[in-house]
Formats: sequence, C-alpha cells, structure tokens
Amino acid sequence: MMTNDKSMHCNDSITPPKSAKLTLSKSHVFGKTMFKQFIRMYLALIALFFIYTKVAEPLFYDLYHQEIYQDHIHDYETIVILLNKLYPTQTSEQWQKLLQDINATSNIPVKTMPLEQLNLPEKYLRQINLGLPVMPFYPADVHFQLIAPNVVTQIGPMGDNESVAVIYLLLKLLPVILFGGFSLLWVVSLQYRLVRLENSVNSFSQGKFNVRAPSGILALGNLNLVFNQMAERLNQLFKSKKHLINAVSHELRSPISRLRFQLEMMGDTSDDNQRNLYLSGMNDDIDDMDKMVHELLSYTKLEEAEPLLQLEIIDISSWLYKQQQYLFPEINTEMTVNTPAQGSLVTMEPQLMSRLLRNLVSNADKYTQTTIVIGASVDALQYKLWVDDDGPGIPKGKDKYLFEAFTRLDTSRNKNTGGYGLGLAIVAQIARQHYGSVNISRSEYGGTRMLVTWPVKQPHE
Repeated sequence: MMTNDKSMHCNDSITPPKSAKLTLSKSHVFGKTMFKQFIRMYLALIALFFIYTKVAEPLFYDLYHQEIYQDHIHDYETIVILLNKLYPTQTSEQWQKLLQDINATSNIPVKTMPLEQLNLPEKYLRQINLGLPVMPFYPADVHFQLIAPNVVTQIGPMGDNESVAVIYLLLKLLPVILFGGFSLLWVVSLQYRLVRLENSVNSFSQGKFNVRAPSGILALGNLNLVFNQMAERLNQLFKSKKHLINAVSHELRSPISRLRFQLEMMGDTSDDNQRNLYLSGMNDDIDDMDKMVHELLSYTKLEEAEPLLQLEIIDISSWLYKQQQYLFPEINTEMTVNTPAQGSLVTMEPQLMSRLLRNLVSNADKYTQTTIVIGASVDALQYKLWVDDDGPGIPKGKDKYLFEAFTRLDTSRNKNTGGYGLGLAIVAQIARQHYGSVNISRSEYGGTRMLVTWPVKQPHE
C-alpha cells in the first residue's frame, strides 16, 4: 500500500523564535551612563584643582619659605634704595607730596613714619634698627626698612583693582573651564557614536541582518569596521544556511520518495527477482544520499572554518602531471597539461587543491566535447590554476550563481550532468581558504575557462 508523502519543509527565515529573542533597551544620545562617567571625571578634576590650590601651593611655600621670602624682599629693594637717596634731599612738604604722587599712581602703597611709632614685635624692631629689611606679615607683602636714622618706610601691601582680581580668578579657573568643556564635547561625541553602534547591534540582534554600523567620522575607532565585517559574514552564513536547508529538503525529497515507493512495492510482491531489483534500487538511493551528505559536510566545513591551512611549497609542474595521472580513470575525455617551466614553485594546501582541481575537471568532463586542458602560471603577485574545455560554455548572466550551493545549470537534476550542485561551491570555498577567488571566462577552445587565483603572499604568512 502507498502512504501519503509528507513533504519536507523548512522555515523561510532564520530569525530567532520569540521565546529566545533578545530585546535590548532603546538608548538615547544623551544617555545616563556616559554622563555619569563625565560627572565623576569633572568632580575629580575640580577636587584636584582645589587640592592643588589649598594644599599643594601652601606646602610649596612652606618648603621653600626662605627662598621665597628673600625673593619678596628683593622685589622692594629698588624702591628702598630710591627712597633712601631721595629722603635727605626733600623738605617735609616735598616728601609728603612725593609720597602722595606715588600712592596715587602706583599699586604699591608707600609711607614713612618715625621708628618709635612702629608697633611690631621686638625681634623685628631689632632687625630694623640693624638696617635689615623685614616682612613681619609674610606671606602678606608688607615691607619695613630704615631709609634714614629713626625713619622707617612701609612698602605694601600690593593692591589689586577689583576688575583685575576677577580677571585673575577667571585665568586661574580657565584651564578647568576649557578642559571641562572639551571633556563634555568629547563625552557627548563618544556617547553619540556608542549609541549609534549600540542601536545597530540591537537591530542586528533582532533579525535585521542588513543593518550596519556607521562608518567614517561616526565610527568608534575600528570597532564599527569589525562589527560590520562580522555582520556581513554572519549575514552570508544565515543566507547560506537558509539556502542549504531549502536545497537539502528538495534534494532529499526525491530519494526518500523513491525509497518509500520501493519499500511499499516490496511488500506487495512475492517475486524474488523483483524484490532484489527493488533492493538494488534502494541501495542506489542510499548511496546517492550518502554521497550528497558527504559533499554537503565538506562544503559546510570549508564554509565555516577559518583559513588554517597546512601550506606547502610545491613544484606546480610536477604536481599537475601527478594530478593528471590520478584523474585519467575518472573522466571520459582526453586531458592535456599546460605547465610553466620546471621549478616553478607554488605555496598551497595540496590536498585541498587536489579536491579543487578534481571538481573543476569533473565539471568540465560533463560538458566538454573532445578536450580538457589544465594549466598553471606563476608571477610575482599571484598564482593561477585553470581548467579549459571546448564545450558549449556558460550562458551569460548565469555564471555568478554557479558557485552557490545546490546551483546547477541543468534543471533536470540528472546526476550525470547536474551532480548535486556542490562541486563548484566547494571550489569557491577552497579558493577562499587560500585568500583567492575563482572566475569564469571564455576559453581559447570555445568553451569555458575556470580560473583560480590566489596571492603569492598570504595574509597570515
């Protein structure tokens, strides 16, 4: 009896199920996280500024007290010398007029007084009597010194205009203001770029696989570039997996249906010859599926693996002649070799390249008429390996699809010509493993040339 054929199927998309869907909170340009970091940094900057002005500066003055003290005294020595020379030459009225003029035009107040009117501690009075300068209110810059017997001059304290004092304060605060403003702009810019990148990651995690992070001045160093490369790779893998799942379901449907049909027919017949015929057909279908699974596993392994090749330096001429001998029993067409001079060395993974050449020759053998030519060349930049045939060629516009898995020019699914549609896909993956590519062009024999190129200097070397 026949049972209903349950067709295999697969989902049309690879978006995560709702139960496993990752949902990230929406971020804003003026988010809290970066501004918390900025506020902490800015408060630390202000704290350091006040620590410097209130602790470091006084400590500095204390450590170098004597040097600074003497420097302040020397600042007023010129005025003392002038007053000392002028005092004996001036009358009392002239002297008072001179002091008034000085005080009216200078920020350094100057006055004189009898020594007995000076109210200072005894130790300072003794120094003054000895003719020594004193600054009893240091660090306040008030200077006392004799300019004549029993006459003391007081110089200072230096005065400041109120507007000048404000400007001086602003100058002291200017580094903090400038650094704070620059830091704010930097944090806002960083926050904006981080949020743009975060939103791109968020969208990608929700299944929008075409979303990419901003580039150019909006990029966050190389992070955006790395994310975009990862996203592109993942997007290609998702598309490839979807295509593979759909293709495998179609490829397996026919042999499974034939197996089910032959199994049911075996139950309906008692003829041993007929039963053996059905068993033979079932065995062929199982072999067919086994070959397809083997090809699929090879393709998947090459697609997902990073290039970790065991590279060897090979004499390409000798290698091609050996491959020709290996391939002769597998093809039905005459094959010739076009090689460079002996001693032309090529860096490659021999086993993978043997698989690549075998797939190219097998593909050419299905369509060629009389001739297959394999060849290679070496120059300073790249290696080349090609397979020519004299078949009908590949229709224009269809060559770009041939390296996708389960893609065949023969839509009849005849295994004698169409195969499984994995041979050229494996070729493309092996070329990628060597950081190279495979291209299709017209051969000089009128058919197709499959040309594989890969660089002499590979990135990991």
